[in-house]
Amino acid sequence: MTTDIVTQVVFVVLALMTLGGAVGVVVSRTVFVGALWLILSFVGVAGMYVLLDAGFLAAIQILIYVGAISVLILFAVMLTHNAMTDGERPNSQWAMGLLLAMMLFGLLGVIGYAADWPLASGAVAGGDGVAISAEQAAALPAAVRTDAGDAATYAIPDQVTMIGRAFMTEHLLAFEVISMILLIALVGAIVIARE
Repeated sequence: MTTDIVTQVVFVVLALMTLGGAVGVVVSRTVFVGALWLILSFVGVAGMYVLLDAGFLAAIQILIYVGAISVLILFAVMLTHNAMTDGERPNSQWAMGLLLAMMLFGLLGVIGYAADWPLASGAVAGGDGVAISAEQAAALPAAVRTDAGDAATYAIPDQVTMIGRAFMTEHLLAFEVISMILLIALVGAIVIARE
């Protein structure tokens, strides 16, 4: 088996895991079982990040979504009265929800097919960054000019460098505002817990 076939098989398995987990969340009868299906879906998304050579995002997906958010949901469900009982609540809106979801996915498919994707297959940075031409650098705002000898060359830095540069330059204010909101939420949770 070649590497491309193995990659495609792994992608299909991860896609089925992600979509199966999402369907399990929707059709499960209890919130607890739905949270377990959500964990499966999150792990599938993390695996897709690994396939895309986005190791940082895969680690963040596992640590934050699987490790923190899902465990928080499970604790909230287990501590909620009657959350683990099998609830039979009729839902008459499933047909409208299915129709809207199909329309949304159809629209996303049309937009994705008609979009002019500017990146070539070799222009995505690997772990150490990749050298690109001046024409490709003009289309990519993350490209950094590196002077090698007399000729000016361009390179795309690795993902962690790009994320760090974005956090500490143009998104610094949003990063600090989010940290303040999380701090306020933490203080509010402590105040509510003491009452």
